Amino acid sequence: MFTEGIIKQCSIVLTRGCNLRCKFCYVKNAGYVENDKIKYDDLKRIVEFCCEAKVKYIFFTGGEPLTYSRLPEILQYIKTRNHPMTTAIATNGVLLKDSKLCKTLIDSGVGYIDVSMKGKDQREWYEMTGYDGYEAQHQAIRNLALLPIDFTCSMVITLENVQSFCDSVQIAHNNGAKQFSFTFIIDNDDAKEKDLAYLQKHDPMKLVSDFISQIDKLNAITDDWWVEYSFPLCVYTAEQLELLKGRLATPCQIHLKNAVTFNTKMELLPCDMYIYQQVGKFGVDFSSYQEFLLLTESAGYSKTMDAIRKLPSDECSVCKHFDVCYGGCPVLWKNYSFSALKEFKAKRLSN
Repeated sequence: MFTEGIIKQCSIVLTRGCNLRCKFCYVKNAGYVENDKIKYDDLKRIVEFCCEAKVKYIFFTGGEPLTYSRLPEILQYIKTRNHPMTTAIATNGVLLKDSKLCKTLIDSGVGYIDVSMKGKDQREWYEMTGYDGYEAQHQAIRNLALLPIDFTCSMVITLENVQSFCDSVQIAHNNGAKQFSFTFIIDNDDAKEKDLAYLQKHDPMKLVSDFISQIDKLNAITDDWWVEYSFPLCVYTAEQLELLKGRLATPCQIHLKNAVTFNTKMELLPCDMYIYQQVGKFGVDFSSYQEFLLLTESAGYSKTMDAIRKLPSDECSVCKHFDVCYGGCPVLWKNYSFSALKEFKAKRLSN
């Protein structure tokens, strides 16, 4: 349930089209349909909804949001509203090699940009994305570093890049980046392997351990970094949690109930990970903030969200980390159970 005045962020999928094909993309199953984009008039209606709801942040995502031609226009429109909101963009940054585009976005009012790093060199970039955007992204970082804009370089940490991610950080830092965030890969696919078989192949504990082993090297480059929300804290050891103290981000909007997400068709999603789980549609099920609040109290909405929020185990509710964990990202549990993770961890620690 939402209560009045607590929606802090609204994420809006501008387009499903993208100029990259990242192996780890959490929405790749939505396809890369270039004409699957939100209508501009519909986008303006969502902005008005955000004003009514007193939203603090509007976050534009995709696909690649920079391929949405009317992005500068909607940023300028937001600036004219009576309610002040910070606008942010999540991008691969390739198109920001154009310094004029960077300046246009800033002049239009964008407040924050997240640039997703893909690899330490051209080979790794191509292997991860199917595209060589290595030099273009570095030029983009140099462009942003020279402009009055708050930006972060983020990276999805996988078993393939965990040993080399510090090289990517070093290069970005050399080009002017100051802030860095990391997300342990969240597999949004429905894998054939389940439980122990899945965990043995993807091994979240090894991923965390390998990342932790790079911390000294990372800290020598920058102290301004953090880890985004994904794995439950029981994946970590007590020693690892101590090393990450103060660097773990808060839980997601599904647990905190403080944000909304709209796709290109104005459908309300639990979050952008749940691309096929619509819980309402703007203009059909609600057209105002008050109608939205009524929707969140409906049986259908509550049933869907309660199922997603269901803890992976009763043990979670008595865990000392519950208020900062909530059982981890709900998507993780589609391929393994809590009991399988517990068994896998016990076997791994005993070896």
